[in-house]
Amino acid sequence: MTPEDVEALFREETAHVEWKESAEAKDVLDAVCAFANDLADSKREGYVVLGVHARTGRPCGKYPRATSNADEIQQRLVSLISSTKIIPHPVVQIETLEREDQLVFVLRVQPYAVPPVVKVNGTPYVRVGTVTQRANDAQLRRLEERRPIHHQPFDVRPCEGAVADDLDVPLLSAKYRAARELDGDPDTFLPFERWLTQRELGRPVNGTWTPNNAAVLVYGLSPQSFYSGAYIDMVRYAGDDYDAPISVRQTITGPLIEQLKQAWTVLDALNLDVAGEERGIQTSLTAMFPAPVLKELIRNMVQHRDYAATRAPSRVAWFDDRIELSNPGAPYGQAALGKFGEHSEYRNPKVTQLLLEEGYVERAGRGVRRAEALLAREGHPPLEIETNGFTTVTVRRRRG
Repeated sequence: MTPEDVEALFREETAHVEWKESAEAKDVLDAVCAFANDLADSKREGYVVLGVHARTGRPCGKYPRATSNADEIQQRLVSLISSTKIIPHPVVQIETLEREDQLVFVLRVQPYAVPPVVKVNGTPYVRVGTVTQRANDAQLRRLEERRPIHHQPFDVRPCEGAVADDLDVPLLSAKYRAARELDGDPDTFLPFERWLTQRELGRPVNGTWTPNNAAVLVYGLSPQSFYSGAYIDMVRYAGDDYDAPISVRQTITGPLIEQLKQAWTVLDALNLDVAGEERGIQTSLTAMFPAPVLKELIRNMVQHRDYAATRAPSRVAWFDDRIELSNPGAPYGQAALGKFGEHSEYRNPKVTQLLLEEGYVERAGRGVRRAEALLAREGHPPLEIETNGFTTVTVRRRRG
């Protein structure tokens, strides 16, 4: 930023500048979300300035230069912005400025090419003048209609040939009734199809309400009717290579939630206890692989795979000495940079949001790192990653 740009940040709040007294303020993400959605379609960056008085823009004394740990605060901000509290992830740069012997942190937010609409804990925010507010129906429609369909992420595009009855309508109707009962004015609550549209599960196309790809994948009666490769092929080999006899084979189909449930059940059944460390006359028994690691890697596989470009399924090959999990598609966007799992970016942001709402995705950005840490604690080698059009993750048995 030029000196003139910096001075403008502290002159007044505008449609592109918002002041906050603390990086811990609960509505920091709301402001980031609003600038990313760029309701006015200005295509200009927005700035959230942290550490200044909300009325004057002057440093508020929260971060004295001599005592504040700028690196630690920046890391907390990075973790906040890369969590699944905000989906999809906007591009945000964090800068530290010195002003009046105080530190001030600036979140520089680039407009997101919506849709999908950026949301915080499922709620979209927009900037109207100098006010950050929850988006209403009309504002949501403006955002959703902005980007041509062929430029939208695959999972928010209409699913060609699908209709509302291809979804689990009883399940969605139950969710609708529950939301209506919780509303303060149920008599004026949205009709069912408009509620589905508001939840970004689809929209009218040529007069017919049409579910999007995410809705069919997560809530569809038979997603494989539309995406023939959207299943998991699990094989247990009685040996250390692909020529070994097959002892168990399971093809897991259905919506993604059911795939996760079934896959976890099969993995639990295969993950037998084996002899571990000897303690005196006792020998401990422990699972061949840490169950939370397998669960995280299967979740990662279902959440991030490329459903659009291939008919190949996800594959899990279990050998005596290792498990190989293979997924169509290379890591997406920022996630392809650096070490596997170091960066988060979602090929399927709407699928991720729905799985998060259903409780099948935890706070993102650290799942793989936590899995690697658990493997190390239990004496397993690090994950092995190979990318060649597919992404293959290999988990090996513990050493010794």
